[in-house]
Amino acid sequence: MRIKLFLLMLILYTISYSQGEVNQLRQLEALYQGQVGDGYSFCYKSGSGLEKIVVFDEILSVILKKYPLHSDKHVGENFLISFTRDSIIEEKTKKEVSTILRLQKLAKGHQLQK
Repeated sequence: MRIKLFLLMLILYTISYSQGEVNQLRQLEALYQGQVGDGYSFCYKSGSGLEKIVVFDEILSVILKKYPLHSDKHVGENFLISFTRDSIIEEKTKKEVSTILRLQKLAKGHQLQK
């Protein structure tokens, strides 16, 4: 009985640990570049100082009410972005989806983090 209980606890720990890594909240500071297809493009500086582009698939509707990014009104503005990356499995295909959960507009003149 103890062995079964131990194995069950081990399985639950493994599942919660792997889900925690997938749904981990991340942050970055980036410049909004506009809408690209069905996504939203941002430019940020990597740890090595190189500029990189990231495209987010989804944004919470509450955020789009405050910052209507689909209208390109905020192109060129800096944001602090909180987001998650999730893996979705559809018909034997694994797809990674990035979702913005929070946007905070940064003051004008604020530089991207180095």
